[in-house]
Amino acid sequence: MKIFLQLLLFLLSTTMCSQQNIPSKQINENLDIGAFAESSEDKNILKGNVFSVKNYTSDSNQKKSKDDKIFEGKTLHLANYTTYRKDGRKSFRKEISGNGFSTSKYYYNEFSGNLVLKEDYYEREYGKSHYSKWFFYDKNEIISEEISLEKNNTKTVLSNYTKYKAKDSANQKKIIVSQIGSDSISNPDNIYIFENNNLTKINPLYQSKVQKLSLLNDIYKLDEIEDYVIEGRKVYFKYDKKGKVISEIWYNKNGLENKTEFTYNDDYTETIESNYHLLGTEISSKNQKKYDQYGNIIFDQTKYYDGSIGSIEEFEYQYDKEGNWIVKKRFYSEADHGIIGKKKLTSVEIRDIEYYTEDKQQPNNELPRVPEIINQIRTNIPKIAKKNDSYLKDKKRAIESESYLAEITLKESENIKDFTPEYWELKQIAYGNLDEDDTEEAAAVYEMPNIDREDAEQVLAIYKKENGKWKITHQTSAPLLSSQSGGMMGNPFHGISISKKCIVIKHFGGSRDKWEYTHRYRFQNSDWYLIGASASFGAPCDYWVKFDYNISTGDATYKKTVENCENGEKKIIQSQKSNKKISTPKMDSVTPGDSTFKFPNIKDEIYY
Repeated sequence: MKIFLQLLLFLLSTTMCSQQNIPSKQINENLDIGAFAESSEDKNILKGNVFSVKNYTSDSNQKKSKDDKIFEGKTLHLANYTTYRKDGRKSFRKEISGNGFSTSKYYYNEFSGNLVLKEDYYEREYGKSHYSKWFFYDKNEIISEEISLEKNNTKTVLSNYTKYKAKDSANQKKIIVSQIGSDSISNPDNIYIFENNNLTKINPLYQSKVQKLSLLNDIYKLDEIEDYVIEGRKVYFKYDKKGKVISEIWYNKNGLENKTEFTYNDDYTETIESNYHLLGTEISSKNQKKYDQYGNIIFDQTKYYDGSIGSIEEFEYQYDKEGNWIVKKRFYSEADHGIIGKKKLTSVEIRDIEYYTEDKQQPNNELPRVPEIINQIRTNIPKIAKKNDSYLKDKKRAIESESYLAEITLKESENIKDFTPEYWELKQIAYGNLDEDDTEEAAAVYEMPNIDREDAEQVLAIYKKENGKWKITHQTSAPLLSSQSGGMMGNPFHGISISKKCIVIKHFGGSRDKWEYTHRYRFQNSDWYLIGASASFGAPCDYWVKFDYNISTGDATYKKTVENCENGEKKIIQSQKSNKKISTPKMDSVTPGDSTFKFPNIKDEIYY
């Protein structure tokens, strides 16, 4: 009995110790750190000991360049260039697009192998920018801090600070991830729990709030998701012995919601993905993919439950002796009412691949000096965040109980910033002369209280200085779009200024297609009026429209320009002038982008 107990205690102690010896590399690689994944993403794709890859493509809107290649009569542009370390991780990468280029450098600790720094440089049509991510590790080589910086001109500022705190217990290792943004406001903690061969990820702000994974062939595979996109939805995954997913099934509180199944042939060169509809009970489509002996896709087509078929996408490759493709051709056969059309070549890619040789040295980027701001951040940011978190809790309570000020109530002060109500955010102040006397005026823009960057009203306040004190003369939200009206660009407010006795407000937004508004307001006839508006919209390397309207005189101009990034040409294809007198609208009745103007010979209305 005594021997049995000793053996049991030994087994238990061995199990407990094993939990504390989870490899740091395995932990670091499963904490969803973007730079770690990017540095290693090509390791399982490229075969052999690759030194560098240049990738050229015909599918590009780039201008002509000395780096172009002619292949089978087609002009191919250099899309990216990457160099690799001997362990397969990236050392340098450059990506080129129609509106500029970006470069990334990766710096490693040669003793531990850990990624220490990732630098990103962007040079595009709208300017240059420089970002850096610094990584720090504890004595066990588990990541402990991640500090992201942004450099504008000569000033370096915090972009994001993340603290990784490891907690050990007898049967698990827990990593608590605390993230603080550039505004020194904390996000809810993410938690990663490593236990036996299982990993649980708890991410309050993710679409998948709780993920449960288990080790399969030395890779953590996703088994279950809780609260996927909506609360109460669970998603389950199953795999075969090779680690290939064979099913993904969704359940909600009412039962089966959605189902996807995967089948493979014996050598995994063909897979069929079956998607179900009608709450996961009937197949809605079957997607068939075929792969060659190197694992590259060669065929892709979908067939639907009603018998119709989708278009066919096919690929052809040429390989080098290591089994990496050096030519990739994409073909497309369009399906029209069940009839497959002619197979057409749509794009060509080629790769110049260099391999390590005995005389080729591994790239070794010299680590820059750690910026002085890093130590300030590590010392001060957590303290500031703690103070801000307390403020935000009070703010949230005020918003929920509607106990904050809905307008500026202070009547006069020596400092304009004193007018800012509690929980409001002062965005910008412009100073200048808005009337005939010599006293100074000012205009300020505020964002009303909101939580978690939700859409919020924005307010314009106008001030006049009298006897050394500022007095508020007018406030309105009419001429400002709300804080989330800029689409992917976020807050569309793009600046306020005072020019020629007018208040000038600019807005900007969009994604690929962008838009800009400029509105000019003047005090006349005892009130504020819109006297001029400009609008621009379009897309880079495509077209751009400019519209200007002097509401006081009625004069309006229109100009449309097309841009060809291949040759750098810009051409005005349409322009027009018109005169249309309207009643000058009051500022308090203006909503940017809601007014329209119609030119006689232009099909579409212009919104301003």
